[in-house]
Amino acid sequence: MPSVLVADSITESRENMKAILRTEPSIEVVGDARDGEEALELVRTLNPDVLILDTNITGVDAIEVTERAMLSGTAVIAVATHDDKQLMRQLMRAGAHDFLVKPIARDDLIDAINSAYHRAQRQRAMLAGAGDEVREGQIIAMYSAKGGSGTTVIACNLAVALAKHYDGPVCMVDLNLQYGNVDMVLNLMSQYTIASLAQRQSDLDLEVLERHLTIHEDSGLRVLVAPSTPQYAETVTVYLVEQVLSLLRKSYDYIIVDLPTILEDYSMVALDSADHIMVVTELDVLAVHNTRTALEILRQLYAPERIKVVLNRANSQFQITPEKVEEALNCTLLARIPSDGRTVVSSVNNGIPFVLSHPQAEISRAIIQMAYRVMGREVPIGEVLSTQAQSQRRIPIIGPIIDFIMGPS
Repeated sequence: MPSVLVADSITESRENMKAILRTEPSIEVVGDARDGEEALELVRTLNPDVLILDTNITGVDAIEVTERAMLSGTAVIAVATHDDKQLMRQLMRAGAHDFLVKPIARDDLIDAINSAYHRAQRQRAMLAGAGDEVREGQIIAMYSAKGGSGTTVIACNLAVALAKHYDGPVCMVDLNLQYGNVDMVLNLMSQYTIASLAQRQSDLDLEVLERHLTIHEDSGLRVLVAPSTPQYAETVTVYLVEQVLSLLRKSYDYIIVDLPTILEDYSMVALDSADHIMVVTELDVLAVHNTRTALEILRQLYAPERIKVVLNRANSQFQITPEKVEEALNCTLLARIPSDGRTVVSSVNNGIPFVLSHPQAEISRAIIQMAYRVMGREVPIGEVLSTQAQSQRRIPIIGPIIDFIMGPS
């Protein structure tokens, strides 16, 4: 049961917040504070899981309270009277788990508390030196052997779907260091990138890393974006990538890593660390050929159960069928993502993941189903897909080229 401390200098606002929380039996309100000093004292003595902190708190300011509370293992949810982007970024860099704007819907508040509670539990285990006893987060490496296969768009929407449908913390890392586009797909304005951490390798810890993450406001997803220009890619070392992934694994339940097509040394670090290696391919000869070559290498290096194949644009009317792709690649597809150019282009142009802007679209439902498979959970009835009928309408003609790729049987 999450224990919650409420800190607000306005009595009426403080009492209203406590009244809302008391309607939820799974949450325990352990106290309230009228200013920053009292909030920090109660964090020390009561050791709450979550601190709900009004940004207008008097005395010690909200940013300092957030920093010090986080070091104690208490997760902070900042609450503001208006949507102040600059303040939100400052608080997130200080370590706040979430930023909510009044008026706050009860369900949104409860969801934020539960998510923050999971973070607090993991952070405290680390502070107590019990990290080995806590299940570490899972790293999901997204890779394609052919450019233009839609890997980044799939990775971003999968990450957002996990952040929305899973109670715990989810993070994403853009390791396409020269031309990463995760920030554009998610419409993020980030002050920091992974290259910003290059000068902190000697003293990099979770607190520093958290300050370099950018929050995707609509989902709560945390993102470590790629360098803003290609020349900064050289500053990101293999050792830095190892550090980043190791720290994130201890604090986040799922870490989605978007990889470039070329397998650089830092890409191999991510693949070595990954619990799931998702290889994205398409219904065209070049994609299948490159994917088959990549899988031959990956299967020599990693256990086969770690490697999954995702078919993008799976309902395209080509001579190659998904079944023939499975045969050529000697695999069972983890997911078949249907083609929906209009939805995808609109999503990317507007910077809104389609799992949020068009949650009922077939492409969104396929991604959401994929997220539930990653979580090892059954898809809720409302999310059940109807893509099977579409796959049955494809042209069942197999050309000689795909047979050449497959080689002799």
